[in-house]
Amino acid sequence: MVKALKDMLEDVVRCNKCGFCQEVCPTYKATGEEFSLARGRNRLIRLSLEGTFDLIHNPEINHHIYSCLLCGACVNACPSSVITDTLVKAARAEITRAKGQPFPIRLALRGVLAKQRRLTLGAKALRFYQRSGARWLARHTGFLKLLGALGKAEGLLPDIPGYTLRDRLPHILKPPVRPRYRVAYFAGCVINNFFPAIGEATLRVLQHNDCEVVVPSTNCCGIPHEAYGDVEILLDLAKQNLEAFKQHKVDAIITDCASCAHGLHNYAQLLEDDPHYKDLAREVAGKVQDAVAFLASLGIKKDMGSLNITATYHDPCHAVRGLKVKKEPREILKAIPGVNFVEMNEADWCCGGAGSYNVTHYELSMRILERKMKNFQLTGAQYLVTSCPACLLQLAHGLNVHGLPGKAVHIMQLLDQAYQKK
Repeated sequence: MVKALKDMLEDVVRCNKCGFCQEVCPTYKATGEEFSLARGRNRLIRLSLEGTFDLIHNPEINHHIYSCLLCGACVNACPSSVITDTLVKAARAEITRAKGQPFPIRLALRGVLAKQRRLTLGAKALRFYQRSGARWLARHTGFLKLLGALGKAEGLLPDIPGYTLRDRLPHILKPPVRPRYRVAYFAGCVINNFFPAIGEATLRVLQHNDCEVVVPSTNCCGIPHEAYGDVEILLDLAKQNLEAFKQHKVDAIITDCASCAHGLHNYAQLLEDDPHYKDLAREVAGKVQDAVAFLASLGIKKDMGSLNITATYHDPCHAVRGLKVKKEPREILKAIPGVNFVEMNEADWCCGGAGSYNVTHYELSMRILERKMKNFQLTGAQYLVTSCPACLLQLAHGLNVHGLPGKAVHIMQLLDQAYQKK
């Protein structure tokens, strides 16, 4: 069920302005602005609901509503249990219903992310941009500077591979000898098109741990659409994915993207009032698991070689607060021979990536990222590990921008390397 903002006054008035959110809000720590934290945003939403402000057409209010990372840290810290992230998403949905989306956002959400094959075509175009010399020209002629923050965000792009994960499936998926589980793997947009090597690593690790794996033909989980208030496409994508999962009888649905796992898990709540999909949504959501949490619950096989590295871990927001997955990645890392694990200060603070936030709010995103880079540097680790491809993009960019020695990797890549070194 998607609750309308007009029905949420009771939720927002619970904010008693105590200020606990000040200590955990990354945007407030970066800007020091009152309306850059939950208390301020809730105040704006309340005054809008009470008729004092025009939420829809006031650019300043819109700015503060869209500058939220949706990291959920304020919700965890709030003694009154104010669901600020849900309120902000409802406010964005209200703005979208009234005004629509700016063309670039609408193009991305409805034109590209709405269909997996369109994103694949877009990725191929980006690869051509990187390999044809167009990137060199854009960077050396000053063209990127004309694009402002968007031009700076171009540096976030990884080297686009010449194949997708789905292209590689016939070479990776093998019939298991004695499978203990049959699982469906959800190939998220970023993994499939930008980081297929991560998906390959995950599939190998699952199969090594006696899982028979099927890969349904799915589309985007809908998390980006929810973040920008496009409820119509969010619901459509949820139903398409549910229909894809319905074709397979599996013990679990696994993804190596924390955001995708969180989005899929929320289908039960999203469609709880839909008579046709509510039961299927509840069944599917109950099977969704983050790959790390699933493997930790299985008890991973120990036949690994030694990596001899020092690593620390960054908790993706959707994992640590959305899925409550925190101890499992640390257990996995400590179980890999030769991994010296060092805990990072503020490991569960948002890195500033937040999906496409680092594109739409590049400067603020970089100020938030700087805090994460300083904490990583203090660990002395060689590897900055995470379990979300969006975080991985942001963290790798941070290491590059700050000139820090170290490598950002997905946890499944390290586990796969250890198994291959046995």
